[in-house]
Order: sequence, then structure tokens, then C-alpha cells
Amino acid sequence: MIDLSLSEREKSLVVATAAVTFVVGFWAGLWSVPPQAFDVPMTASQEAGETAYSLAYRPVPTSLPLVSVAVPAIAVLYLYRDSLVEDSPEAKEVPADD
Repeated sequence: MIDLSLSEREKSLVVATAAVTFVVGFWAGLWSVPPQAFDVPMTASQEAGETAYSLAYRPVPTSLPLVSVAVPAIAVLYLYRDSLVEDSPEAKEVPADD
């Protein structure tokens, strides 16, 4: 098994990069779908004497806006928590090996 010893800065960079990559990949996956796939059939129903139209299905995940905000927010909270732990009085300064 690989044993990685990363500094706090490197851990922060990994978390930030992973969050941005996940959100960009999620959106890129949506943008890679051809527009014809979004031509969703409509269903008609009668409600209170009027015709109401609705989508037969949703071509886009409804979680997309939530994930686009939640993943970076969780990453920022994780990075902020690490900075608090680093600044705490119990944190010990370890000298660098030269």
C-alpha cells in the first residue's frame, strides 16, 4: 500500500482540485449531450378546465444545481476546518528535515 505524507497545503490543494474537477466534469457531461436528446416529449392533462403541459421526463438531473453549490461549499468548509486546526494552540510545529 502506498503511504503518502502530504503537508496541509498539499491536502488543501487536492481537496480544492477534486471539488472543482467534480463540478466541471458534471457540467461537461451535460454539455456533451447533443441538443436533440433534450427534445423531450410533452404530456397534456386537463386541470380545472385548462390544458396543462408537462415534461414526460426530466433530461437533466435535478441535483445539478445543488451539487454545483454543495460540493465546493463542503470543500471550503473542509479547508477552513484544516486552517482552524493548524492555528489551534494544541498544534505543534514540527521542524523540517534538512
